Amino acid sequence: MCSRRVSLTPMRNTRLIFEPTQRKNKTVTDDIQTGFAGKSALITGGARNVGLAVARKLAMGGASVAIIDICNDLATIPYHLSSGSDMEAALESLSAIGGDTLGILCDVRKEKQVTSAVQQVVETFGKIDYLVNNAGVMSLIPIEEMSEEAWDEVLDVCLKGTFLCCKKVVPHMVGQQSGKIVNISSLAGQRGLGHSTHYCAAKHGVIGLTKALAMEVAHAGINVNSVSPGTVESAIIDGLGSQLELDSDVYAHFSQGHLFQDHKIMPEDIAAAVCWLLSEESRSVTGTVINVDAGWSARG
Repeated sequence: MCSRRVSLTPMRNTRLIFEPTQRKNKTVTDDIQTGFAGKSALITGGARNVGLAVARKLAMGGASVAIIDICNDLATIPYHLSSGSDMEAALESLSAIGGDTLGILCDVRKEKQVTSAVQQVVETFGKIDYLVNNAGVMSLIPIEEMSEEAWDEVLDVCLKGTFLCCKKVVPHMVGQQSGKIVNISSLAGQRGLGHSTHYCAAKHGVIGLTKALAMEVAHAGINVNSVSPGTVESAIIDGLGSQLELDSDVYAHFSQGHLFQDHKIMPEDIAAAVCWLLSEESRSVTGTVINVDAGWSARG
């Protein structure tokens, strides 16, 4: 078994590296899950939930994976964000799969931190083939009660963070004349949701950014697409339920628009759509949005 090295320094320069471990019990599945072999990926909000599910699926396919996450709470967000312990656990789980992994503490709202993170990924892996902009936050506040800080935190993480990561990664992809970007939007990026003007504005913006950037970088062979989840089982849902003081099933409350009520949308469902968009099977798909919403959008 290879040794592991873990380095933890202040946020701006923090980097955690886990060298791959040897898998003792290799299966037939290991031989066929190589669709991403030789590729490298950068995933924001990767320490848990959807981001980690994407990272795991890519690692299982042979990719080198870098996850970045703030690992700190924000003042107006009514639930805990990922922690340093979440990051370490995520890296351990990825290392156990057997691929090269890198973890960086980074606030995607800060251009200098994003610049540093992207540079570290390029220096470590030599390139960035895939960018998955997954970092996002949400709160439920009527507009007349919404503070400027609450507006800024959601817009800056969801939309500005996506912009900054694209801004810093695209030049590398243009230089190599290839790359794939997947931005995580939401069904809230296509319709209105009550008490969510900031979140809806941000996620509508993510879809607009996706379509515009797809046109801008097509000449370099770069695909840019978006995935829009419905209600996904996650810590976010529980946090929002607490904010509303719900005493009923929280997931059921937020997923009433789903046509499928016999199962929940899980992070792995979103990861499957993301990884298809990153695969060669989607080479002719760009500037589009895939809804993984259990049919919610079919209601119009």
